[in-house]
Amino acid sequence: MREGSEYLVKPCGLGSRDSLRLEMGFCLYGNDIDQTTNPLEAGLGWITKLKKDSFVGKEAIQKIKDAGVTRKLTPLVALEKSFPRPGYEVVSNDKTVGKLTSGTVSPVLDKGICLAYIDSECLKNNSKLEMIIRGNKIPVEVVKLPFIKK
Repeated sequence: MREGSEYLVKPCGLGSRDSLRLEMGFCLYGNDIDQTTNPLEAGLGWITKLKKDSFVGKEAIQKIKDAGVTRKLTPLVALEKSFPRPGYEVVSNDKTVGKLTSGTVSPVLDKGICLAYIDSECLKNNSKLEMIIRGNKIPVEVVKLPFIKK
C-alpha cells in the first residue's frame, strides 16, 4: 500500500473485483460457466477453434454448433431501480425463460446489470423480458458487452 500511495492505490475486496469483471462482461467460473455449460452458449466460441485438427471435446462442441445452442449467456440491464442477484428468474409473458448467473449495481452506470442464460428462441423473437425480484417483475433490456464502453 505504501508503494502505491502516490497512485492513490486503495484496498478493495471481492465485491469490487466482481463489479469490475461484470461491467466488462467477463465470466466467472462457478457463476457464469461451469461443468454444465459449453463455450458456445457462454459466448466463448471465439476461443474455441473448431478448425483445429483435434482437441478434447471437439466432437461434442461440433454437435452443439451443428444443432444450435438452446440457451445463451445474455447481458441485461435493469430498466428500473433494482439489485440483480444470481439465481433470479427471467420471464417473458409469465413464462420462465432464464436465470441470472451474475448481477450487481454498476457504480459507473448506476443501474442494475446482470448476465443470465436465456432460451435462444426467446432471444430470436426479441421478446419482452423481466426479472423476478422478491415477487416483483423488473423490466430488463438485452444489451451488448461490455456494459461499460470506453
